[in-house]
Amino acid sequence: MRMTTCAILVLFPASAVAGPLKVEAEDAADHHVSAQGKYRGGLPNSWEWKLGSRRSGKNITGITAHGLLAVHRLTGLDEHQKAALRAARSLIRAYDRGWNKRRPYSQDIEFLAAAGYIIDAGRWFGITTGRYPAHVYADMVIGARTRGRIPQVAGWDLSSAIRAAAAVGRTDYAKALLSETLRRRGEWDKPGVGQDLARGSLLWALAELRGRGVLTAAQSKLAQDLAVELAARQQKNGAWLERKGAKIYCTQTTAYAILGLSRWSTGKRAAARGRRWLTRSALTDKRFFQGGRIWATTYLRSGQPENNFNSEIQSEAMMALATEK
Repeated sequence: MRMTTCAILVLFPASAVAGPLKVEAEDAADHHVSAQGKYRGGLPNSWEWKLGSRRSGKNITGITAHGLLAVHRLTGLDEHQKAALRAARSLIRAYDRGWNKRRPYSQDIEFLAAAGYIIDAGRWFGITTGRYPAHVYADMVIGARTRGRIPQVAGWDLSSAIRAAAAVGRTDYAKALLSETLRRRGEWDKPGVGQDLARGSLLWALAELRGRGVLTAAQSKLAQDLAVELAARQQKNGAWLERKGAKIYCTQTTAYAILGLSRWSTGKRAAARGRRWLTRSALTDKRFFQGGRIWATTYLRSGQPENNFNSEIQSEAMMALATEK
């Protein structure tokens, strides 16, 4: 994840009467497909990082395509799946052309496994498991985010790696990394930008391990309690703030809160309220792709969108909407 800055788009508020979540997700995915292309600094069949910048990044392809897979599971529309698979094939080609010598981005592994490339994803994730024992990986991630003055986001990173390990069948590594993440929770689960983002991501990771039958009773109890805590931080309109006490609502934090809470009984009601906020806060892009739904990265307390738009966050919002199914 990168920190966001402003991009210039001309946007108009969505209709006051929001359509069903499925329709909103479909419209957002249609917009996302239209935005897919080749941009400076990125892979083919990827996206701009900041919309309107014409610039991409090598670390955004998987996470930015994953939302299309999620919407396809909700709608069944082939064009969304085909666009996601184009991105997956670009990642595989990059792997074959030399990326197999570098540690992969965990979000790419999550995406490739979800896209059906489990063998390729497992082989690539083997670089991580082979070079970085769980305690070393945790130390590296927490250290990097701490030096960047956003230690909270380390919890987001580590949770993604836990899910990636589980997705390729390395539940041993996922369990070990979860133990390290929880053991060092005090270093990242602290007030500041990214705390609720990380908590939502961790709840999602805990649910993935529960689904594979490897979550302990104590860890399951922790998850239920954490879901209650995260739900309590939800605002009256259904969104989450960028950080406790902030003056802006954060789309990405809200998306990850939904992705985590929707998987736990103590969080389902809050997740539903969060999805309704996403439908109400969606905008209609009138400049680049007529009629497509899009979200600002942040919104003022008044509901006014701030002028920053990020492709990764569009994908994450789509994933959150798709949890309705």
